[in-house]
Amino acid sequence: MIPYLRRTVSSRLKHGRSLTLLAVLGVALGVASVFSIQLLNRNALGAFSGSVQSLSGDADLSVTGRTPAIPETFYPRILTVPGVREAWPLYRIDVAVEDHPGLFLEVAGLDLFAAGRLPLVSGDGSDTDGTTDTEALAGFLARPGWVAVSPALAAEAGWSVGDTVRVSSGSRLADLHIGALVDFRRHTPLAPRKLAVMDIAQAQSLLGRRGELHQVDLKVDEGEDVEAMRRRLEAALGPAVQVLSPEQREQNAAGLLSAFRLNLTALSLISLFVGVFLVYGSVRATLVRRRAEFGLIRSIGGTRGQVLWLILGEAGVLGLFGALLGIPLGLLAARLNMGVVSGTLTNIYLLQEIERLQVPADLVLLALLIGVGGALIGALQPSLDMARRDTRALLAAYTLHRQAGRMAPRMALAALAVAAAALAFYGLYGRTVRWGGFSLGLVILVAFPLLTPLAIRLACGRIRVTGLGLAYSARNLVLRLGTSAVAVAALGIAVCMLVGVTLLIGSFRATLETWIAGYVRADVYVTTKSWARAGREAFLTPDLVGELADLPGVRSTALLRRFPAMSGERTIVMSGISFDLENSDYVLPVKRGDSREALRRVRDEGAAIITEPLALKAGLGPGDMLAVTGPQGEERFTIAGVSRDYSTESGMAYLSMETVDRVFGPGQVHSVGLYLEPGVDGETTADHIRTRYEGLPLDVRSSRDIRRGVLDLFDQTFAVTRLLQVMALLTAACGISLSLLVQARERISELALYRSLGADRGQIFRLFLGEGLAAGLLGTVLGAAGGTVLALVLIHVINPAYFGWTIKPHWPWPALLQQAALIMAAALAASIYPALRGSRVPAQELNREDL
Repeated sequence: MIPYLRRTVSSRLKHGRSLTLLAVLGVALGVASVFSIQLLNRNALGAFSGSVQSLSGDADLSVTGRTPAIPETFYPRILTVPGVREAWPLYRIDVAVEDHPGLFLEVAGLDLFAAGRLPLVSGDGSDTDGTTDTEALAGFLARPGWVAVSPALAAEAGWSVGDTVRVSSGSRLADLHIGALVDFRRHTPLAPRKLAVMDIAQAQSLLGRRGELHQVDLKVDEGEDVEAMRRRLEAALGPAVQVLSPEQREQNAAGLLSAFRLNLTALSLISLFVGVFLVYGSVRATLVRRRAEFGLIRSIGGTRGQVLWLILGEAGVLGLFGALLGIPLGLLAARLNMGVVSGTLTNIYLLQEIERLQVPADLVLLALLIGVGGALIGALQPSLDMARRDTRALLAAYTLHRQAGRMAPRMALAALAVAAAALAFYGLYGRTVRWGGFSLGLVILVAFPLLTPLAIRLACGRIRVTGLGLAYSARNLVLRLGTSAVAVAALGIAVCMLVGVTLLIGSFRATLETWIAGYVRADVYVTTKSWARAGREAFLTPDLVGELADLPGVRSTALLRRFPAMSGERTIVMSGISFDLENSDYVLPVKRGDSREALRRVRDEGAAIITEPLALKAGLGPGDMLAVTGPQGEERFTIAGVSRDYSTESGMAYLSMETVDRVFGPGQVHSVGLYLEPGVDGETTADHIRTRYEGLPLDVRSSRDIRRGVLDLFDQTFAVTRLLQVMALLTAACGISLSLLVQARERISELALYRSLGADRGQIFRLFLGEGLAAGLLGTVLGAAGGTVLALVLIHVINPAYFGWTIKPHWPWPALLQQAALIMAAALAASIYPALRGSRVPAQELNREDL
C-alpha cells in the first residue's frame, strides 16, 4: 500500500493542486497560529529564566523578602546557618538611560569578589585592561559608577569602554562609567541584553537605598538535602523572607503569566480548529470523486482497514506539508509580535522583556504533531465512512449533498444535546473549577458546525429562483449542502472568534474609559521616567515632593507609595496613599457603599481598601480581614471596601501612608497628584513643572495625558489578538475557495449545459461570486450570533475567573461594521479564482451521458 499511497499523493499534487494547496494552507495557518503563541509563551518564561540564571548561576536556593526588601543584616545571618557553603548578595534596580528614550538598564549590584562568578573580560576575550582579574577589580572599585555591560548593548547604543552614561533612578541622576564589556550570554544564552553589573555598594548608594538587599543566593554543602535546607533557613530567618529554589521561582513566574498565556493559547487553537474543517471538506469531496477507485481496490481484495489507512495516510502527508509551511509562518508572526508581548510583560507583569526568540526542538515537534494530528482528525469521519462501505455501495452512484440534507435535522439535535450537556456540567461542577468557563466556549465551537446545515436549509431553502442571479446562487448552497456547510461553518467559527474578541475588547475599553474618568481625578500627575520599570526604587526625593505641593495654584496633593508584598502565598501590590479628603476630589470608586466613608476609615482607622481581583481570588469582602506579611510578621487590616481596578490582575490593597510607614517602615513617595485651584489650567501647570525641573528625570502628565496613555497601553496589550483574528479569517476564506472549487469540479456537466443553453462566461462568473457572497453573508450572520454568546462567556465567566475584573458589555458598532465589510470582501476575494475556473468550462464538456 505504501507505493500506492506515494502514487496517489503524487497524483493529487499534480491534478488537484488548487484543492490540495487550500487544505495545506488552512492547516499551515492553524499551525502558525498555535506555534507563534507557544513560541512567545515559551520565550516569555525563558526571558525570566535567563535573567535568573545569569545572576543566580548555579545557586541552590535564593532568599528573597516577603516585604519589598530585606535588611543587609540578613546576609551574615544566612552565612551562619549550618549547611550553607557560600552565599552572595544581590541588589537589582532598573534605571532609565537619559540620552536613549525608552532604554532601560537592568542593573545588578553584586559583590564582585564573591566567588569570581562573572567573566570580567572585554568583547574580544582579553582582560579588561591587561591586568589580572583581582587587580582589575581593585581598580574598578576605585572608580565611582563603574559598570560592565554586554557587547551587544554597547554596539546598539554606541558605547565603548571608558564612556560615561547618565541614568536616572527615580528623581535622581547618576553617571555610570563603562568599565568592561562582558558577554553574559557565553555562560547563559538567554541572559538579558540590557543587563549591567556593578558593585553592590555603589548600586545602593548611587541608584537605590543603603542597607537593603533584594536577594541572597546560596549554595548548600555537598550531601545536604536542599528541601530540608530551605525549611531550616525559613525557620532561622523568620516570616519576613521566603526561600525558593530556581525551579520555584520559575513556577511563580509561570503562575503570574498563566492567565495571559492560557487565553492566547485558547484563541490560537480556534484557527487550528478552522483548519481542521478545511481538511474535512477537502478529504470528503475528494473521496466522493474517488469512490469508484476504492470500490475497485475492494473488489480485487483490498480490505476495509487498508482503504482506511490509505486515506488517512494521504491526510497525514497533507498535514505534514501544512505543518512544514506553518512553522516558518509562525516564527515570522512571533517575530512581528515580539515587541507587543514584551511590552505587556514589562508594563503589566513587570517581568523581563523578550529580546530574541529561541525555537526549542520540542516545540517544532509539537507543531508537526499538531499539523499531522489536526489533518488526521479532519479526515477521520469521511475516511471511516468510506472504509465502512461495501464494494457495491462504492461502485454505485453516491450523492454527498443528499446525505448532508438528510442529516441536517439530526446534527441540529446533536448540537442542542451538546449545549444542554455543557450547561448542565457548568451548572453542577463548572463554577467550582477555574477552567469551567472554557467548557461553555468549547460547546460553541462544537455545536456551531452541527447547526450550520439546518441553518442553511432554513435560510436558503425557500428562496424563489427566477434566473441565474443572486437568488439562484443562494439556493445552490442548499443544493450543494455537503460542501457549502463546511465553508459556512469554517467562516462562521472564524467570525465567532472575531466578533467575540472584538466585543470583549470593546467592552473592556469602554469600561476602562469609565473607570479612568472616575479614578484619575487630579489635574496633574508627577512621577519619574523609571517608574514604569523600577517600581519601588523609582521614588521622588522629599524635597521635590514638598516643592510640588507649594507650587502656585496647587490646592492639595495626593501622594502614592507603591511596592509588592505577600498576602499568604499570593504576591499583591501595596499602595500607601496620603490625601486631603476635605479639600480634594480624591476618590477610589468602591463597588458597594460610600467611597468617601471608606477612605475616611482608611485614613482614620488604619483600614484597607482592596481591589476587585484580590477580593475575587482571595474570597474577601468588606468587613473581612486582609493578612499581609510585614517585617515583623503577619499584619491584619479590616477591609473597608472593594474598589474596581484594571491595572494589575494580582490584586492591590490601599492603606494610609501613616499605616504603611508604621507596618513596613518609612519610605519615599513614588507619585504625586496635584489638585489645582478652580480656573488653573492643568496643561499649563504641567508645562510649567517640566520647564522648572528640566534637568530632572520627571514624567509630568495632565489628567488627559494619563487617560490617553492608559488607553494606548491597553491597545498595545491586546494588539496580539489581531494576529490571531486575521489568521482565523484567512483560514476561513480558504474554506470558501475550497468549497467553490469543489463545486466547479462537481458541476462541470451542469455548467456546460448552461453554456450550451446560451449562458455566457460572465453569468457563470457572477453565479460563483454570488455563492461566495451568500456563504460569506450566512457565515457572518451565524458567526455574529455565536460571537455574541462567546463574548458573554468571556466577559461574565472566563474573565472574572482568571483576571477578576468586572466588565460592562458594550457594542463597538464602528469596529463591528468595519469587520463585517472586511469579511464580505474576503469572501468575495476568495470566490474570484473558483469563479474564473467555473466560467471557463466550455459547452463541449456536455456529452451524451449527461443528456
